[in-house]
Amino acid sequence: MRLALLAALALACNAGDESGATMDGSTGEPAPETFWLPLACDATTRVGQGNDNPFSHHDELRYAFDLLLARGSPVHAMADGIVTHVKNDVRPGDPCRDGGDERCRDHANLVVLLHDDGTSTLYKHLDDALATVGNRLARGALLGRSGTTGWSTTPHLHVMRMDPCAAIECPSIALAFVDVPGDGVPVTGQDLKSMNCPE
Repeated sequence: MRLALLAALALACNAGDESGATMDGSTGEPAPETFWLPLACDATTRVGQGNDNPFSHHDELRYAFDLLLARGSPVHAMADGIVTHVKNDVRPGDPCRDGGDERCRDHANLVVLLHDDGTSTLYKHLDDALATVGNRLARGALLGRSGTTGWSTTPHLHVMRMDPCAAIECPSIALAFVDVPGDGVPVTGQDLKSMNCPE
């Protein structure tokens, strides 16, 4: 009887939670997200820079990925989330529009999504950010178009998963993709095909 009452209370509490978060029954914490490549269904890319790369993916950026994409390629949400940040002020004529050196570090168009597990994903160097702050987006939703804004040497999409912090860009944390063979962590030079094909 006591066990049935506890189960009913747990169901009632979860039914009252309108956050949309999926809960992990074993811990009571939000369930881990599953992440898909941030590309259109069946689109392909090559990894220009993977994790722990000495060029720029080290220290706080050690778990980031640079995906080589033609300028203007559609960029899609890796998982369901709420748009928390959009920067879209680097326009034609801006000295950081077509890539620049370290002086352009803070001058890239980007989108950040907050996921149900409390982590965020960053999509950076966009030509155009098409998302709106506050909107809840489903996996596969269009966020923007790839580019080379900010500190960038070639058109690409910089993506990473982040723990929460007070800044727009927070330290990266491990990110694996459902649609990448093996352990889900692509390496520099690897060719990838997106299966981010929500029904």
